[in-house]
Amino acid sequence: MYTIVLAAFLTTGNAAPGQDIREDIRELQKSIDEVRKEQAIFRFEELKQTIAGLRQRLLDEKLDELRRDIRDLRYEEMGYGVLPAPVPLMPSAQRATISLQVPAGAVFFANDREISLLSPAVSFVTPPLEPGRDYYYDFKVNVLQDGKTITRIKRVTVRAGAVVRLGYEDMELPR
Repeated sequence: MYTIVLAAFLTTGNAAPGQDIREDIRELQKSIDEVRKEQAIFRFEELKQTIAGLRQRLLDEKLDELRRDIRDLRYEEMGYGVLPAPVPLMPSAQRATISLQVPAGAVFFANDREISLLSPAVSFVTPPLEPGRDYYYDFKVNVLQDGKTITRIKRVTVRAGAVVRLGYEDMELPR
């Protein structure tokens, strides 16, 4: 039996099988280490791309916020108060959006300031709000119907990042 094992080793060229196995294990360990390094480099590059994307998104949000603030300031300088604006493309975590639907020709007030409506469907974007805190807006709509002015009012609670939808039908008649 020993001669068969010895003959098998001699025919394959493995006179010292233990040494070859150790070298094979070392080579496999080196290969594994190289693969791990390559994976770490790949993960690092992937994380760099993710960070760059997040930075760009944050920059875009900040630029949108600055543009809205500038527009709000210009609008307030003209004496209009709350700014009607289209719903922002990128929702802001610091602002609330109030989407309003009123009858055509309605006279609209926000916090007792008359706001000119360009269309019956309008959205308002609030100034920056503190997250987790409730804010209130009082809305009033006057509509001329059969020669009489009908007034509807509604106090709306908003939070930073929220979108609130308000329709004329949802508003109450004053008492």
